[in-house]
Amino acid sequence: MKIYRAFLLLIISFLIISCEKENKNSSKFTNCSGAYSIVVNNGQVLVSGWKNLDSKLSTVYWIDSFKSDSSAFTTALSQGYIYKGSVDEQNRITYVHKSLTGKVETYKFDQRLITEREELFYHKGNELVKMDTSALGAIITMCLVEDKPYFAGCFGELVTQESGKTVAFKTPFFWDGGSTLIELPLSNSAWLRGVSSIYVDKENNRYVGGLIGLPMYWKNSNPVILETLYGEVNQITVSGADVYAVGLYNKFNSNSTAHTACYWKNRERIDLEDNAQAYGIYIDGNDIYVAGSIGDVPARYKPCYWKNGIRVDLAI
Repeated sequence: MKIYRAFLLLIISFLIISCEKENKNSSKFTNCSGAYSIVVNNGQVLVSGWKNLDSKLSTVYWIDSFKSDSSAFTTALSQGYIYKGSVDEQNRITYVHKSLTGKVETYKFDQRLITEREELFYHKGNELVKMDTSALGAIITMCLVEDKPYFAGCFGELVTQESGKTVAFKTPFFWDGGSTLIELPLSNSAWLRGVSSIYVDKENNRYVGGLIGLPMYWKNSNPVILETLYGEVNQITVSGADVYAVGLYNKFNSNSTAHTACYWKNRERIDLEDNAQAYGIYIDGNDIYVAGSIGDVPARYKPCYWKNGIRVDLAI
């Protein structure tokens, strides 16, 4: 097998473009932000996210609602945790993992590549790791279990548009980083934009969030549709016997504005707030933490998290 690359009409790309468009039509500079990942360790609430300041994108960190930096944030992280950052200067999505031994490792995934090269890959530190397959597509997201990485992505085909050639995603997949590569079923009518997240539980069940216009995920190879309105699942986690999926849906079936942040517990939806988006979730005993943003359009997104449904705003 060989490899190829990463996030499609990725959420962060949409955010960047939207913020830049708003900036061009305004005399004010752009200043929007959102929270991606959240974890609680030693009583501290640790949140990572993105910030677009005048079209310059960066990763931002908060500890107990106060702005922090990458060094203090990583030190405060529990071992074995992974968080999502912003894109880097080469437009690659970044994940940072603190291993069980305390080593900090960075994984990066190139965004959709306009190319005819039939290979899929990702970056681990300075190393380029290739999947042993000849195909078009992208490795998009990952998780780690006991320091073992698992990946999800999409195979695609080359199409020609007015702007030139690009890769259209056709088939989502799960990859264990080795010899196991499993294609996930998709109806012919579904519009596949990519996959959002992956989670592997202690029983080795695989959960992959799909971006098909409806909030859904695959459990192993079985699709689970959560709503019939427009929405998306951005992260999945399992706590005990309960499966949590976090994301958004749109009460007006719109794919652009006025979303409702929510999460699903065992397929039952719990709304958090209108004009908001949810991206990350963490379960700490009986407490449920959700990271996201408020705002009706990306250019007005502001970072926040919810603890048991109560919003906590984060400083930009």
